[in-house]
Amino acid sequence: MTVFARVVFPLPLDQSFLYAVPEACRAAAKPGARVVAPLGTRRQNGFIVAVTTEPPAAGVKVKELIQVLDDRPFRDERFLEFTGRLSAEFRSSWGEILQTALPPSLAGKTKVVVVLTAAGREALEGGKLGPKARLLAGLLAVAPKGRSPLFLRRKMGGADVSGLVARMEKAGLVAVERMLASPPAPPKPGGAEASVQLGLAFPEALREAGVLAPVESDIVDGRGGAWYLFGSDRLRRAAFQTLVRHAVAASGRVLYLHPEVAPVESLVAGFKADYGRQAVIFHGRMTEKQREDAWRVLKGGRAALVAGTRSALFLETGPLRLIAVDDEQEESHFQAESPSYDARRGAWLRARSEGAVAVFGSSRPTVEAFAEARRLGFLIDLGIEPRRTGVTIVAHTGDAPIISRELEKRLRANLDKGEPAILFLNRRGYAAQVVCSACGRAPRCPRCDIALVYHKAEDRLICHYCDFAMDARRGCADCGGEMAVRRGAGTQAVEEELARLFPKVRIARFDADTASKPEDRKRILADFAKGAIPLLIGTQLLVHQAGVPKVGLVAVLRPEYLLGFSDYRAGQKTFEAVSAMLDFAREAPDAEAVVQTAPPVHFTIDAAAAGDYQAFYDKEIEFRRVLNYPPFASLAEVVLQGRDVRALGAKSRELRALLQKHAPGLEVLGPAFAPVARIRDVSRVQFILKAAERVTIDRALADSLPKIRLKKTVVFSYSPFRD
Repeated sequence: MTVFARVVFPLPLDQSFLYAVPEACRAAAKPGARVVAPLGTRRQNGFIVAVTTEPPAAGVKVKELIQVLDDRPFRDERFLEFTGRLSAEFRSSWGEILQTALPPSLAGKTKVVVVLTAAGREALEGGKLGPKARLLAGLLAVAPKGRSPLFLRRKMGGADVSGLVARMEKAGLVAVERMLASPPAPPKPGGAEASVQLGLAFPEALREAGVLAPVESDIVDGRGGAWYLFGSDRLRRAAFQTLVRHAVAASGRVLYLHPEVAPVESLVAGFKADYGRQAVIFHGRMTEKQREDAWRVLKGGRAALVAGTRSALFLETGPLRLIAVDDEQEESHFQAESPSYDARRGAWLRARSEGAVAVFGSSRPTVEAFAEARRLGFLIDLGIEPRRTGVTIVAHTGDAPIISRELEKRLRANLDKGEPAILFLNRRGYAAQVVCSACGRAPRCPRCDIALVYHKAEDRLICHYCDFAMDARRGCADCGGEMAVRRGAGTQAVEEELARLFPKVRIARFDADTASKPEDRKRILADFAKGAIPLLIGTQLLVHQAGVPKVGLVAVLRPEYLLGFSDYRAGQKTFEAVSAMLDFAREAPDAEAVVQTAPPVHFTIDAAAAGDYQAFYDKEIEFRRVLNYPPFASLAEVVLQGRDVRALGAKSRELRALLQKHAPGLEVLGPAFAPVARIRDVSRVQFILKAAERVTIDRALADSLPKIRLKKTVVFSYSPFRD
C-alpha cells in the first residue's frame, strides 16, 4: 500500500503538496517531521503535516519524497494543530510559521554539496561529456569533498546549474549530499533547584475576596480556559505573580508574552530572583547563540517559565499550565510581515490545543477584548485606580506658537527647581508643509505617493517611507519655482523653539532621526537619567523604552494628529498613546502634565488626561455600535501590490468580481488606492471587507485569493476569544 505525505514549505505559499513516501522512509515519515522534497526543478526542505493512504485524484502525478530528516517529529500533533489553525486564520504560510518554531541549529538552510561520482570521473576522462557538463565535472574533479551550488553558479557564469546538476545526478555522474544539522543536545545536568521563594504583593483585600479564585482553580485543575485581568500595572503584575506560583506549584510551565524586549528582560530577572528556578528569555534581538542556548535549556526541561515577545509563542516549553499576555492593547503583539499572525490570538489558540489557561491583562484594554471578555464572563476587575490629577488641558490652535505661554511658564518653573521635563510630539522632522512659492504644489517622493518632509538640521526633504532625500534648495520639479518652508510641528521645530526660549539649557531629541541605533538610545537616555539633559523631546519611540526616569513635568503636544489616521481604531490608538505619554509623570503631589490640543477637546484625549478608561470605552463602544464596526462586525483589509499599475487594476477588478459572488452577506468596499498608494515604486490597491461573521470573510477569501497571482497582504479585525 502506498503511503502519501502532505508537505508544507517555508515559502509564502498558501497550500500544501502531496508526495509519495518511499518504503525506506515510512517509519520516520510522521506529522511534524522535516523532509527534503522536489519542488519544481529544485529540492526544498519542508514539513509533513499529514500522512494518508488515500490516493490522489485520477491523473494527478505525485513525486516521491527525497529524504526524511528527523528520526522523530520535531514537534507533536497538538503543536501542528495550533500552527495550522493560526495559519488558516491569518492567511499565512503554514510552512513559514513552522520554520519560526525551529531552533537556530535546525532553522538554517541545509548545507548542500555536489560531488563527482566514479562514473562521472570516468566520463570526464573519457571525453563523453558535453561542454557544460565537462566544465562542471572539471570543477568537481579537483574538489574531493564537493562544491556548493552557489560556487558552481559563480564559476559557470550564471548557467542553469540546478537543471544541469539534476540531469547529471539522474545519470549517476554526480551525487548531491546534504549536511544536516543535529538537534540541540540536552544541557548538562545542573545543580538542584532552589525552592520557590515568592514575594507576593497582591492586596490582602482582593485575596480575601477571592478575585483570582476562578483562575487559580482552572490552573490547578488543568481545565484550560481564558480570563482577562483589568487593572493597574501594579495590581496586574501582582496578580500575574500569584497565578504563576499556582502554575509552577502544579508542576506546570508558564509562557509569559510581553510586547517589548526591555520589560521582558527585567521581568525575567525578577522571576529568577522570586522563584529560584530556571527562567528563559526569548526575543528577536537575541544573537543566534543566545537563542540556541535558550532552546537547549528548554529541551532539557529545566525551565519553569519562559518570557518573551511574540516569537516566544512558538517555543517548545513542555506541558503548559498558563499562558500570560501582558499589555494586551499593544500592537507589537501583531506581526505584519510574512508570516503574519497576532500573538494575542495565537496565545488563545495554543492554550486551547494544550489545555492551558490563557490570561490577558491591561490597564487600557483594546475595545474588542474588553467587550468580548465582559460578554463572555472572562473579565476580572482588579479595582479602579484613583483618577489622574495634575493634568492641564490647553486649547492650542495650529496657528499658535508650538510652545504655549502656559507650557512655557510651567517649564520655566520646573527648570528653576532643577527638574527635568519630557515633551512628546509624534511627528519627527521640522515642517510638514513645504510648497512651491510659484505653483503652490508640495514636493512628493518619486518612489512613494507621499509628500516629502523638511528636515532643517540636514536642510533636506526626506521621505519617511523609503528614505529618499533631496536638497531642500532644489527648485520645484514641476515649474522650477523656489520652495517655501512653512514651519509645522515636528520634533525639530519643537527643539528650535525650546532653544530660543531656553538658550542655556541642553535639549535633546529622541526620535527615529537621532535614536535609530541602540547605542544612540542608550547614550541619550543615560545623559537624561543623570541630569545632563534637562529637556527631552520624544515621539512614541520613547514611550516603549525601559528605564526612562519619570519626571515632574510631561507635555503632550498636538495629540489630535493621531486621530487623523484612516482607521476605525484611531480613537483607541489616541487614548493609548496619550495615556502612555502621561504615565511618564512621576506619582507625586507636585508632578504635573500639560496637554496642548486643538479645540474642541476630543473625548479620547479628555479621558486619557483623566486616566479614565471606562469613560473612553463607554463612548467608543457606542460609536462602533452605531457604525457597525468591530466588535459588532468583522473586517478585513486586503492589499494587492504590483509595479505594473495596469495589471494591478485588472487583477483588482477580477478580485472584486470574485468577492461579490459572496454578497449579500459580504460588503466589499473597493478597489481603491491605499492611503499611501505607492511605496518604493510598488503600487498598492486596497479592499475593505465587512461581514456580520468572520466565517463569511474566510470563505470569500479562500475562494478568491488563490486565483489572484499577485503579492497580497490580509489584515483582519482583532477578535481574541472567538471560537
